[in-house]
Amino acid sequence: MGEFYITKVTAKGSGKQDSSVDLRPGLNIIQGRSNTGKTCIIKCIDFCFGSKTKPFDDSFGYDTIDLSIHTGKGNITISRVLGKNQVEVTTDVPGFDSGTYDLRPSKKKEPLPILSDLLLSSIGIEGEHHIVSNKDFNKRRLTWRTFLHILLFHVSEIAKETSVIEPEQGTEKTPFLSSLLFLLSGRDFAESDAKTKKEIRVARKRAVEEYVNKKIQSAADKKKDLQKNLDAFNGVDVEQAMQDVIDSLQNTETQISEAVDQSRELLSQILRLQSRAAECDLLQTRYASLKTQYVSDIKRLSFIVNGEVEIGHVPQNQICPFCDGKLPARSKKTYIESAQAELDRIMLQMNGLEETENDLNQEKQEIDENLKSLQAKRDSIETMIEKELQPQADALRQSLNGYRAYIQIKQELQVIDDFASSWETDLRELPSEDESHIEYHPKEYFDDTFQERIDTMLKEALTECAYENLTTARFNMKDFDIEVNGHKKADVNGQGYCSFLNSVVAIVFRSYMEKYATYNPGFVILDTPLLGLDQGIADTAPESMRTALFNFFINHQNDGQIIILENIRHIPKLEYEKAGANVITFTKGLEPGRYGFLLDVQ
Repeated sequence: MGEFYITKVTAKGSGKQDSSVDLRPGLNIIQGRSNTGKTCIIKCIDFCFGSKTKPFDDSFGYDTIDLSIHTGKGNITISRVLGKNQVEVTTDVPGFDSGTYDLRPSKKKEPLPILSDLLLSSIGIEGEHHIVSNKDFNKRRLTWRTFLHILLFHVSEIAKETSVIEPEQGTEKTPFLSSLLFLLSGRDFAESDAKTKKEIRVARKRAVEEYVNKKIQSAADKKKDLQKNLDAFNGVDVEQAMQDVIDSLQNTETQISEAVDQSRELLSQILRLQSRAAECDLLQTRYASLKTQYVSDIKRLSFIVNGEVEIGHVPQNQICPFCDGKLPARSKKTYIESAQAELDRIMLQMNGLEETENDLNQEKQEIDENLKSLQAKRDSIETMIEKELQPQADALRQSLNGYRAYIQIKQELQVIDDFASSWETDLRELPSEDESHIEYHPKEYFDDTFQERIDTMLKEALTECAYENLTTARFNMKDFDIEVNGHKKADVNGQGYCSFLNSVVAIVFRSYMEKYATYNPGFVILDTPLLGLDQGIADTAPESMRTALFNFFINHQNDGQIIILENIRHIPKLEYEKAGANVITFTKGLEPGRYGFLLDVQ
C-alpha cells in the first residue's frame, strides 16, 4: 500500500465547532444524501493543495481548512484560510520546517518555502525539477498541481465523454503528460531523446511508404489481370444482355415448370388407368373361374340326363332273385325335366358371362391403348425437359454467371481504384519530417510496455467489474482514453457508463502507479462514481455492475488510499466495514447520525 494518504480534513471557524472527517489508508466511503457536504470534502482537499476555488461560502462562518497527511517521510498538516494564497504547515518531514509556505513560487528576495516542494519531497521527488511544457522544449517547474487532477476526480469531471486523465485545456496537456512521464520513469526527456524519437519516426515513415507502395504495385498487377477478363465483353451492352438472358431464363423456366406439371398430370392419368387395368385383370381371372364352374355344372347335368335315358331302356326285375317270388311293379321318378331347367338357367348365365367377358376384354384393350398413348406423351415431355429445356436453362445460367462475373470484376476494379486512391492519400498525408527542427511529443515516450500493461489492467478491471458483453478493452494513446469493444466510451450508452468507465480508469491508473511508477502519490478521490447510473432512461447498467464496481474498490484498496463520495441512495449494499473500509454517513437529519460535513450547517 502507498505510504502517502490523507488522515483528516477539518473545517474551522470562529465560534464554530470543528467539522472534520477522519480517513484511513485503503477504502474510505463517504455516503450521504444530496446537499450534505460530500463534495465539499474534495473541494477542501483541493483548496489546501492550492486551488483558487473556495470549498464553501463565507456566510457559513467557516474560514479555515486543515488537511492532515501521512507520508513515508513524516506527517504534514496544511492549514489554509479562505482568500489566502499562503498556508501554515506543520511537518516533521526531513529538510522542511514548519511555518508559512507559499502556494506558488515567489520573486521576493527572501521567498518562503513552497508547499509543492514539500509534497513532492514527501513522495521522493527531491529538489527542483523542470518538465517540458510544449513542442519547442520550453520548460516549466514541476509542481504538485501539474498532475493533481489524476488524484482528484470532481463530480464535474467524473462523467466526461473525453479523457478523464488528460486535461481538456490544450496548454495543459503537454505539461501534464510530461509530469506523468516523470512520475513513471523519473526522467526529464530532453532534445536528445526527441532526436532519437524523430529518427524512429523517420524510419517508420519510410517503412510505411515502402509498405504502401508495395500495396499499390500489387493492386496495379491485380487490376491488369482483371482488365484482361473484361476484353471479352468489349462492345457488349452487359446490362441489356443480362436482362435479355434473365428474360429468356425466366421464359425457359416457365416452360420447364409447365412441362413438369403436364408430366405430373399424365402420370396421374397413367396411374389411374393402371389401377383400372389391374381391376380388369382381376375380373378376368374371376370370370374364368366362374366359367369353369359353369362348364362343370353343365357336364354334371348332362351326365344326369344321359343316365336317365340309358336306364329307361333297362327292363325292371319282376322276379326276386332270392325267393323267385314276384316283385310288385314300381313307378320310376325322372330328373330329366329339373336337370333340363337347371341346364337352361346355367346356359343363360354362361351366355351373359361371355358377353361380360367380351366387354371387359374390349375395355382392357382400350385401357392398354390409352396407357401406351399417355406413356408416349409423358416420355416425349420428359425428353423435351431433359434434352432441350434444361440444357437451354443451364446455358442461360452460365451466360448470366459470365455477365455477373463481369460486374464483379468491375466492382473489384472500383475497389482497387478506391484503395489505391486511399493509399495515395495516406502517402500524401504522412507527416513530413524536417531534419532541422525537432519537436517534443510526450505521447511518443509511453512505450509498448506501458501500452501492454495498461491494456491488460483495464481488461482485467472491466472483467472484475462485470462489464456487459466485454470482448476487448484498450487504452487509446491518441485520445488518452479507454476504448471498449472497439468503441469510444461516449459511443457506448451514456453518462452513467462514462462515469463507470472513468472510475475504472482512475483506479487502474492508481494501481499502475503503485506497481510501476518511480514516484507514487498513492491516493485517489472519486466524487460520485455512479453518476448517471441512477437515471434509468439513457443508461441501463444493471445493478450487478454497480455492485461489482464497489467490490472492485474493496478488492483494490491495498493498492493505495481510495476515497469515494457517493449518494447513499445509489451506493450498493455491501459489508464495507467488514471488508476493512472506513464508512462515514451523512444522514441529513432523516435518521439518527451526523447531518453533514459542516456540523451546524443545514
